[in-house]
Amino acid sequence: MICMMQRVKIRKKGQFTIPSQFRKKSNIREGSEVLVETRDNELIIHPLVSDPIKEGFGLFGKETLDIRELKMFAETSRIISKDNDK
Repeated sequence: MICMMQRVKIRKKGQFTIPSQFRKKSNIREGSEVLVETRDNELIIHPLVSDPIKEGFGLFGKETLDIRELKMFAETSRIISKDNDK
């Protein structure tokens, strides 16, 4: 797994901009929803998809996903499914 890092500055109200290369890699666009999680001293942002099939189309075109990314994709799909059942 390739690890990418970039320093960002926190603005008023705790806001920050997700760098474009992270948004592109995670398919996060304006209006996208994310799930924010904390584990120990880490902040983890999971992109949520409204339609996993539609959002995943072309995902395997240029690069393959590792097992952690596949598990995250499956988990976010389950979370959305549960939310839509309410």
